[in-house]
Amino acid sequence: MTRDVEPAVSSLDPQIPKLIKSAERILIVTHISPDGDAIGSLLGLGWAMRATEKEIILACADSIPSPFHFLPGYTYITREPIGSFDLVIGLDASDPQRLGTPWQRASQGQVPTIVIDHHVTNLAFGTVNWVDTRAAATAEMVFDLIKAMKLPLDHNAATCLLCGIVTDTRGFRTSNTTPRTLAIATQLMEAGADLNLITEQTLNRKPLAVLRLWGMALSNMQMRNQILWSTITQKMREETGVNENGDGGLVNTLISANEANIAVVFTEREENQIEVGLRAKPGFDVSKVALALGGGGHPQAAGCTNSGPLEVAQERVLTALEESLGQQEKS
Repeated sequence: MTRDVEPAVSSLDPQIPKLIKSAERILIVTHISPDGDAIGSLLGLGWAMRATEKEIILACADSIPSPFHFLPGYTYITREPIGSFDLVIGLDASDPQRLGTPWQRASQGQVPTIVIDHHVTNLAFGTVNWVDTRAAATAEMVFDLIKAMKLPLDHNAATCLLCGIVTDTRGFRTSNTTPRTLAIATQLMEAGADLNLITEQTLNRKPLAVLRLWGMALSNMQMRNQILWSTITQKMREETGVNENGDGGLVNTLISANEANIAVVFTEREENQIEVGLRAKPGFDVSKVALALGGGGHPQAAGCTNSGPLEVAQERVLTALEESLGQQEKS
């Protein structure tokens, strides 16, 4: 039997369990264009919280991408939560705009809010903020919270949390993957999570429509200095039948180009909004540019949402990246 390694929970603010225990109707929200860590953390905490007999509502402003439909309970996530709440918890988002309308509507007034996140650019916008940049994924922190509150960790919660860790570390390959990350993953597998299933569903498969979308975007990619970038328009999504926001992970493929130190994908959203996905090679940092443009993230993986038109947003972002890249190369 694998030795049980108990992760440290010293950074967990003691106010968080107290606020959760005193609340009766709790809204848990994750960010727009949700990735595996966002959805996995949301569902993992939701499954564990079922044991408290509190009313738990899970929300995300955007629909759940099809690669994550294998996760138990994804149909319970609503885009428009109704009613009032006595506690709101935001997961895996460094700023309130990323949490969309569910957060903005529910967090008004005197409702206490908790922010749980691992991004270095977090703005500490909650009543209580637990930000641990050492964590490889927000799912690690949710695991700690579950342990600290002595909530049950069944195979449903374990599956969702392991999905968060696997996707945010790209299969345990990112530089912030630690022995502690692997220890938590081991415990989640012992609780019933299927690592092979999660890896296959999230990293090794893509819908045919997404591959066609990628084909169109790859044929139009451009190089500007050491920045490789491409665009996904609403028209391209319509032509390929892709109804979900985001780039489907395309930016992770672009950064694999030998000639690029930074990769960018611009994705048109509704209401003249442009979603910007940023990636950097080790040794380079895109988080500062993302933060300056109203977003956030990690040094090597960040993003933001800018107002259009598309060409204006592209020039704004690319110019900022060129300036940042020049400063980084001089230092």
